[in-house]
Formats: sequence, structure tokens, C-alpha cells
Amino acid sequence: MSNRTTARSTGPPAHLRSPRPINAVVRATRWRMKEIPYWIQRADFSATDYDPVEATDAVRAFATHDWRRELDLYSELERAGAECCPPGIGFVDPSGDILHICPSENGHALVHYHFTARRKFLGLIPVARSLVETRRDVHRSVVSELISLFFQGQHDWMLAKLGAP
Repeated sequence: MSNRTTARSTGPPAHLRSPRPINAVVRATRWRMKEIPYWIQRADFSATDYDPVEATDAVRAFATHDWRRELDLYSELERAGAECCPPGIGFVDPSGDILHICPSENGHALVHYHFTARRKFLGLIPVARSLVETRRDVHRSVVSELISLFFQGQHDWMLAKLGAP
């Protein structure tokens, strides 16, 4: 058996070939959206976990959920003096970041964004700190944008939308 390499016809000469076949370029540009699981929390502290979804389905889950019913239960529990919490929807990124949204009756929402901020101590030593940005009265259209930005990993854009310092 010889160690000789045999030449095969592989299409156009090397100087005319694209670095990757066109099919590979098309496949590389079709990236799959991130999928993240979510939960919906009720006013009585119960919650339902849902399978991972892409951003468009997450926005749809927020927009189509019957928040009126959840807010009515919340009001009822508050009037009765029972323990309760604002109903909401939450997303946990595999990186550990959390976006928790609690709609209110006025068409706005309370938004909690938990994330890890990375800074350098003395300009040299990387240090991670867990932070939470909370905003009240966030308009529902902005909430939809925040969900999309969260799924895209656009941390800085989310902070800008929230008006964080």
C-alpha cells in the first residue's frame, strides 16, 4: 500500500473556490434562536413551568396570558388578608440571568432583571457581582422589547431600555 495522495477533481481550481461551499455559508447564516424555559406565577404562589421557547413565543405567552384573571385573584387574596404575590412571567437564561415581569392593571408592568455584572477590581482582577434592576410602570410594548432583548443576550440594551445608570 502506498502513502501517495491521489488528486481528485473537487470542482473549480483553488484560486476560484469560495472558502466554504455556498450551502455551508447559507447554513452558517441561519442561526437558531435561543430557547429559554419560562414559568407563570399566580398570586397564590403557585407556578406552572413551561418548556423552552424562542423569543417570539415568549412574547406571545406574555401577551396572550389571561392577566386579568390573575390580577383579580391577586386583588381577592389581598382583600381577604391572605398571603399573596403579584402574578408574573419569568425567564431564566442558562447563564443565570433572570427576567421577571409582573403585569399591572393599568397596562404597565413591574420588571425585575437579575444579572451578573463583570468588573475589574483595580483594573486587573475580574470580579462578578449579582445585581437586580427593578422598574415600575414599564409599558407593555417595552416589556415585549425587553423579552426579545433578553433572548438575544443584549444585556446593555436591556439596561438602556430600563433606564439603568
